[in-house]
Amino acid sequence: MWPCVEKVVRKRERVLPKEGGYFVHVTSRVRGQDFLLGTKEKEGFRELAFRWAAFSGISVVTYCVMSNHFHLLLWVPEKEEIGHEEVLRRLKLVWSKDKVKEWEAFYGLHPEEDQKKLDAQVIDRMCDLAEFMRVLKHGYTLWYNRTHDCKGAFWDARYRSVVVEGTPLALMSVAAYIDLNPIRAGMVEDPMEYRWSGYAAACGGGKTEQKGLEMLVRLARGLVPQKAEGVRTMILNKEMPGNWREIGEKLDRESRQRAAPKDWGEVQAVYRLWLYAKGASKADVDRIRKKMRDRKGFDEVEVMAEMERMGDVPMARMLRQRVKTFSCGVAIGGDAFLERLMTEHRGSFGEDRKAAGRKLPGKEWLGMEALRVTSDSSDE
Repeated sequence: MWPCVEKVVRKRERVLPKEGGYFVHVTSRVRGQDFLLGTKEKEGFRELAFRWAAFSGISVVTYCVMSNHFHLLLWVPEKEEIGHEEVLRRLKLVWSKDKVKEWEAFYGLHPEEDQKKLDAQVIDRMCDLAEFMRVLKHGYTLWYNRTHDCKGAFWDARYRSVVVEGTPLALMSVAAYIDLNPIRAGMVEDPMEYRWSGYAAACGGGKTEQKGLEMLVRLARGLVPQKAEGVRTMILNKEMPGNWREIGEKLDRESRQRAAPKDWGEVQAVYRLWLYAKGASKADVDRIRKKMRDRKGFDEVEVMAEMERMGDVPMARMLRQRVKTFSCGVAIGGDAFLERLMTEHRGSFGEDRKAAGRKLPGKEWLGMEALRVTSDSSDE
C-alpha cells in the first residue's frame, strides 16, 4: 500500500454566519494565474455572474473582473419562501427556453405533493453562497472551453471568502479595495475607465451596479458619531421624558433621512471620494519595503483635487491603510461580530484560541478586527 493512501483530505469548513443574511467578499484566480480573461471573457463572466445571482436571490454590491482573477462583494439573504411562478421566472434566467419547457412539462405530469418537492429542490439552490459559486465557476469553465475549443480546469483551487460585517467602514473599505484593483495594477488612471468593475459600470449607466453602490452610500450616510447620537438622544429625552420607544423610532426616522441620497449623481460623488481616499499612492511605502511590488495609485495632488471638487467625506482618512486581510482572512468586523462567527465554527480554530479578532494595522480603523484561521485547503 502506498504511504498515506488511507488519509482523508477534508476541505476546511467555510466560516459563514449560520443565521440571517450576510455580506461576503469572494475571489478566485485563473489556473496558473494566467491572463486568460480578455474583453470577451470578462463580458461573459459578468453576464453569467449577474444571471446566476438573480436566480439565487443574491445581490452583487460591486465587483471587478481582472485579467486573471475576479472579486465579488455579495449580499447573501436568508432562505425565502417563493411560489411556483417565481421559481419558473428564475429558471428562465439561467436555462434555455427548451430546457424550461421540458422541465415544466415534466412538472405537470406529477401530483401536487410531488410538484411541491420539485419546487423545493430548485428553491434549495437559492440564497446559498456555495451553490452560487459552484454553478458560476463550473458554468464559466464550460463556456470558456466551448468558446476556445479546449478542455480541463479553468480556475485555480477553491474560491476565497471573507465575511464582511454590515457596517459602513467595513463595507465601504472592501468595496473600494475591489473597485481600485485596476488602479493598483496600473491599468487605468481613473477607476471609472475600467469597464469591468462595479463603479465604472455604474458610471456607464448600469442600473444594477448603481443600486449596489447606493446601498453602500445609504449605509455610510447612516453612520453618526457616538457622541453626537448621545447628545441627540438627550435632547429628545427632554422633549419626551422617558418615552424611549418614541425616541428610538424618531432616531430611526432621522437616520433613514440622512441615509437617502437624492440621486445617482450624489451617490457617485460620495463613492468616488471614498475611492480617491482609499487609492492614495503607496509609492513611499513600497520603496521602503523593497520586496513588495510597486503598486500604483493616486498621488496626493489628485486626491486633494478630487476633495476640492466634491467636498469632504466622513471617515476618508480611515481608508488610506492597505488591508491584506481582504484576501487572506475569513471575516472583517467588530469584536462581537467576529466572536459570534468563531463560536459558530469553533472546530475551524485551534483549541487554545481565546480571542477571535486580530487588530488591523493603523489607528484609523477604530476597533475593526480580522478573523483568520490557521490553515487553508486549496481543494476545489
